[in-house]
Amino acid sequence: MVSVARVITAHSLKAREEGQNSTSRAPHKAVHVLIKAKTILFSCWTCLLLVSHAVGFGELGHQVIAALTQDMLTPKAKQKVDAILSAAEGGAAAPQLAKIAVWADKIRSLRPETRSWHFVNLELDEPGYAELKTDTPNVVTVLEKEMALLSNPNEDRYVREEALKWIVHLVGDLHQPLHTGEDHDKGGNLQKVKVNRRTYNLHQVWDFVLLERLNLGELEMHSLLGRQIATQRDFLTRNSQGTPRDWVNESHAKARTCYTQHGKKIRKGIAIGLDQDYMQASTLLVLEQVKIAAVRLSFVLNRALDPSGPKIVALKESLFSHSDSMTTVESPPIGQHQYAWSRNSENYHYGQCNAVAKIKSKNLRLSDFPPPGLRLHRGCPKTR
Repeated sequence: MVSVARVITAHSLKAREEGQNSTSRAPHKAVHVLIKAKTILFSCWTCLLLVSHAVGFGELGHQVIAALTQDMLTPKAKQKVDAILSAAEGGAAAPQLAKIAVWADKIRSLRPETRSWHFVNLELDEPGYAELKTDTPNVVTVLEKEMALLSNPNEDRYVREEALKWIVHLVGDLHQPLHTGEDHDKGGNLQKVKVNRRTYNLHQVWDFVLLERLNLGELEMHSLLGRQIATQRDFLTRNSQGTPRDWVNESHAKARTCYTQHGKKIRKGIAIGLDQDYMQASTLLVLEQVKIAAVRLSFVLNRALDPSGPKIVALKESLFSHSDSMTTVESPPIGQHQYAWSRNSENYHYGQCNAVAKIKSKNLRLSDFPPPGLRLHRGCPKTR
């Protein structure tokens, strides 16, 4: 059974979120004041020791992961998710998982002790995750704990609601490589880089810049990645297995890619420019991580809420093929790729655009995704 402190915290936070008097569901006022005092002291200590990691994948990435997950839940698991969330809404219709995907980031000011829950500090040259050598709590230990809480049907309902929200968010964080690997720079937060002359830190690039520069909304990205999962037959089988400890090692290995451009390690101490090849390769990796995170989140929730059911529900391509609002992603691929551009150009083309044939083969770049930072060529047909 979870500790009394956890129940107190969950009830107290719920009351604050609802704008209610904390004495209605929360502990006695004196206990609440004591908890608040401890939280303030912990916050001061935390600020001295931590450079805060940014939000993994940003709001867009987390919402797409959650939306894809919703499609892969078993009927029983989905029913239980709805029951947990509708109870939290006072019996009203349960929100979609995407609506709670960034809850864990929004409560940081109320719960400063949770800042370290979003990542794990593993240097690039470390072989992998070893709990005895790693600061705790971290994304792995917290995720394991929350999975156990959600799996227990006898647990306090506010604690289970909170556990669900943490799991939906932290599985996403675990698959952002710079939440699991670093080069003595706080997960890339101290490494300055430039993208189209604008300065970011490397962590920001992997959190949100790569996804946002695709200029796709949540529904469009959900549709695009959902179709890909549905058509990759072995994708679900390969990724609906393992544990957070397996997944953190996989993400940690991929973190080395974040620090590499043209086969060379990004130099420290200067804001190095990230070129188009780096951005394109990195965007493809981030999108792959979003898909993997969605499959594994579905796997976790199904196992916790429907242990006797299937590990995951296969997606049907037809779910993502009939939306008038998704014309930029719903047409069939042109050959093997939907987008093409020249290495030195500021514009990209749809695959069937006549201009593609004029691009020299050595400069031709192809992808299933719009290249980040480039504009659609004016001469391309409006429909594909």
